[in-house]
Amino acid sequence: MCGRYANHVGAMHDWTDILTDWPNDAQLGFNIAPTQMIPAFVESGGQAMRWGLIPNWLDEPSSKFSTFNARLATAAEKPTYRHAWESGQRCLIPALGYYEWRTEEGRKQAYFVSRNDQTPLVFAGLYEPSRGNVIASCTVLTRPAEGQLEQLHHAMPVILKPEHAEVWFQGSTQEAEQVAWREYGEEFKYYPVANEVNRVANQGSQLITPQVQIREPQQGFDFG
Repeated sequence: MCGRYANHVGAMHDWTDILTDWPNDAQLGFNIAPTQMIPAFVESGGQAMRWGLIPNWLDEPSSKFSTFNARLATAAEKPTYRHAWESGQRCLIPALGYYEWRTEEGRKQAYFVSRNDQTPLVFAGLYEPSRGNVIASCTVLTRPAEGQLEQLHHAMPVILKPEHAEVWFQGSTQEAEQVAWREYGEEFKYYPVANEVNRVANQGSQLITPQVQIREPQQGFDFG
């Protein structure tokens, strides 16, 4: 988590004044995947960033390890993320919701996670700015899942509210950690969606449409 999400957001409600200057060269869709250029926001406004952080000591992306997620609990220790963490290079990444998969009856079932009130999610992230020939890049911070989401996956993104934005952008490391570790309660819901989302090439709002799960009847004995 989080390895796929939808960011085809419409009205940002209370986030409008915070998430300004949407970048025109960023990918919007219902099936966003790592390595795509996504809208990410720093204090000065929006930028297109590669989803998958490129550490400050690399001159190009590496395929040896994935960097689209960073665990909140260890980001300060990992060489890949330590520079961004210590430098206060924090960003916000808007989303409609994200996808998660769970094994059920021997197969993977896709689920879509969103807020109960349908308002957009905003992920907390870290970023490295562009430098030379290296493009700007970012990662989504994750933490252990809470509430009913624990039944879906052991981890979930760090999700912030508008009132947390100032601290996330300007606060000390300790203050940023405090809002990142806030209790969620039961703010979120999830429901099954078509496994069409498994293919990155598939797009469209139908990907987030709830699906009715039909279970095959178990075979029994016919006693005639």
